[in-house]
Amino acid sequence: MSGPLFVLYQNSGVYSGRALRKMLSGMHDEKVLGGYPNRFASILRKSPPSYVINLGTTEEFPFDGGIVNPREMVRAASNKKQARISFQEASVPAPKLFLRGREVTKADLPVIGRTSYHNKGKGFWFCKTLDDVQRAVKRGATHFLEFVPQTREYRVHTFCKRKAFGKESRETNDYVSVKLAEKVWQGKNRPDPAKIQKNHEFGWVFLGQQDRREEELDVVRYAAKQAIAALGLDFGAVDVMYKIKDKRPYVLEVNSTPSLADDNANTCEVYASRILSMLGGKNVKKRA
Repeated sequence: MSGPLFVLYQNSGVYSGRALRKMLSGMHDEKVLGGYPNRFASILRKSPPSYVINLGTTEEFPFDGGIVNPREMVRAASNKKQARISFQEASVPAPKLFLRGREVTKADLPVIGRTSYHNKGKGFWFCKTLDDVQRAVKRGATHFLEFVPQTREYRVHTFCKRKAFGKESRETNDYVSVKLAEKVWQGKNRPDPAKIQKNHEFGWVFLGQQDRREEELDVVRYAAKQAIAALGLDFGAVDVMYKIKDKRPYVLEVNSTPSLADDNANTCEVYASRILSMLGGKNVKKRA
């Protein structure tokens, strides 16, 4: 792989995009640029890059070169309702999906109401009654998920293998998990049982791999690969719950704009290295 690269990002991906561009610049022998779609348009008129690495952008842009995570793939992941339908069709292990509030029965309760597009815990309703379900619908919930209690939650960073990059259709085994983190309680005292969302706001953070059985981690990694294969992404961060009692994974979603700006983690370096490897890895600087 030779030629300049462009890291395309916008809005919520700006910090991750800048971090990835900086990391790639230190690893790739040729120029690495980055920015919003409007900057990319101006770059195209001067010197088109060999590849574009797309972090969560769904805008159209006229480019005939190679694209890592084309906008169609990103759209498939960004629309969470549609992504969950794809999971269902591909038999990806996931919480039971209800496409309409009226599909939820009393026996299904409690359920989680979600919007089609959401991030950072927004668009979330915990529904204990059918009246709660109807209120969630009125407030914007487009679909509902089975509530799965007593789980651990993982984030699995997953990449397409080099030999499968560019294939029109891929299988689960065309992907590899490159890093796994577990969401761990870091707040004061004990978690509040009333706050069922494991968000940073409530004291939960993703930390490096904890001391878990390899059997459990293998199951989680495989579910992540199933999910990303169902959406056709080149890379992504897959959120997977693991129910301890049943030893069963449940895929929640795939993030096409992973967090790469944490100076205390090596996630950005892992992504930069895997991207270059996936694209061919010939023009890579030797690191000290």
